[in-house]
Amino acid sequence: MSDRRPSGGKRDGAAELLASARARVSAAAADLALPEPLRLSEQQRSLVTRLLADLVRTIEDELRARLLPAFEDEAVRAALGSAHLPIAASLIEARDALADEALVGALLRRAEEHRLEATADHRLLASLAGDRDEAVAAEAMSLLILQNARRDAFGEPLVGASGLPAEIQHRLVWRIAAALRAYLVRRQGVAAGAADRAVAAAVGALLAGHDEGEGVDARALRLAKRLAEAGRLDDGLFARLAVEAGLPLLLAALAVRSGLGAGEAWQLLAERGSGGATALLRAAGVGRSAAAAILLQLGVADDEVARRLEAYEALPAAEAEAVLIPWRADPAYRAAILEIGG
Repeated sequence: MSDRRPSGGKRDGAAELLASARARVSAAAADLALPEPLRLSEQQRSLVTRLLADLVRTIEDELRARLLPAFEDEAVRAALGSAHLPIAASLIEARDALADEALVGALLRRAEEHRLEATADHRLLASLAGDRDEAVAAEAMSLLILQNARRDAFGEPLVGASGLPAEIQHRLVWRIAAALRAYLVRRQGVAAGAADRAVAAAVGALLAGHDEGEGVDARALRLAKRLAEAGRLDDGLFARLAVEAGLPLLLAALAVRSGLGAGEAWQLLAERGSGGATALLRAAGVGRSAAAAILLQLGVADDEVARRLEAYEALPAAEAEAVLIPWRADPAYRAAILEIGG
């Protein structure tokens, strides 16, 4: 191992070992300090880490393919075209990517969708795909196909860039693009201006192909709205959604009934500490038995379901509605409320 840094300065091995040991202990202490309800399970942690690595690699591969035609230098082309040479993944520290709370939330939601897919049989979606209402049938069939396409050949979950909300996708794509730019300039000697032009063109082409309106959330929302317009979004359907359709349509149905977005509905439904799911189900007008079915399918323990149902019945609809008001506003407003304090 070399005792010199790439910049030419001498390495301080002792200091590096001290820093590494301290970082490990600090990370362990921070993890142990988390209250039990806030801790990720080992399965969630492993799945989110893998989803992030797969997502970064997928975006990097597509950008590298788009960058190749922009360069004539054989060494640059060989590096960009080598499947065995990760570039962006090695330059982006995992802790930096995971500092994006919105991205972490999207990955956690995908992990939970995968857990529910393992027990959901999609009978409801399959039935709706053959519905007499052509609009319902078309959206249900599209949603069924999209959900099935989000698993690999081994049944493991996939989350491509097109499966992310646009603002999260943009941040991640540009971060990976910046890592590729740094590699081209620092390691391959490409002029900064040439690298910037090529990277900007590659990112522009990639993002231009992203249509959020054709994603799972958009399809689920259109289907839920159509069912609501036909007066079919009742408690009987809600009781079946989580078990027989999966999380996307359940969230879309709750969003339609509560006036929230699917992302906000998920944050409330997944919240464990202060009654987010209770307020959401109450404001959406979901009946007690349907609410119980939803909570049980989400993995809430029987005794906790009973406690939440008591809170649900004690919560006036007007009070639940008031709790949801900030969740219908711009996310920046909610962030400001947290920063300033209530």
